[in-house]
Amino acid sequence: MSCGASCARLLLIAFNFIFWLSGVAILGVGIWILADPNLQDYIDVIHTSDQEYFRNAAYILIAFGAFIFLVGFAGCCGAIRNSKCLLGFYIFFLIIVFAGELAAGILAAIYQDEIIKEFDEGLTNSIRKDYKDNAGAWDAVQKELKCCGGINYMDYDNSTWMAAQVDQAIKVPKSCCILNDSNEPTNPTQCESAVTDFFYETGCKDKLIDWVKDHSIILIGVGCGIAALQIIGLVFAICLCRSLNEEKY
Repeated sequence: MSCGASCARLLLIAFNFIFWLSGVAILGVGIWILADPNLQDYIDVIHTSDQEYFRNAAYILIAFGAFIFLVGFAGCCGAIRNSKCLLGFYIFFLIIVFAGELAAGILAAIYQDEIIKEFDEGLTNSIRKDYKDNAGAWDAVQKELKCCGGINYMDYDNSTWMAAQVDQAIKVPKSCCILNDSNEPTNPTQCESAVTDFFYETGCKDKLIDWVKDHSIILIGVGCGIAALQIIGLVFAICLCRSLNEEKY
């Protein structure tokens, strides 16, 4: 084996070790999304049209991480055994994964406005139809983000929660109340009656979008890192295949 081929082979083996580590990172992010109790309230709130986008994304990440293990195994075996067949599979799967990532990014950019629109409708429906059964998650989010309702506090109008209230003067839940230094509502009665300065009038939509963006940075960072690794892996694998071809002839 020539010096160039040996160098490409060693670099590809080293690269696959890093590639495996990236698979562990992706698995970890997926499991973290599903297991972190601090995220569950937000995940329960952020769903639109009955679709569990965040949980589905976590399952995709876990499956993707496992797939990277298999791809990395093929590349490592191909490099160790100098197998053009395995290296060919490795290159093919890397291209498929890279194309999928690129397509997902383009689709997210194209349909961004529709996603936000559906997000708005989903938050409003979540308050009006589901708050009664999902009060714990919404209460936790409203207290932490200091907001009330999805678009605004009027989302509670005509909701199943409001219809169940015996006191018709109650307009918003206590989780919308402005708290004092003792972490108690400054005036629960005025707050629940939606009197200005005693409750948070702004909705949670913008703050939830900011929360999603902040946490998406982790996913974007992982995705960019994986894309960079894939390009490096493609270069090493192609160089090794060419070297094997040159040696054959």
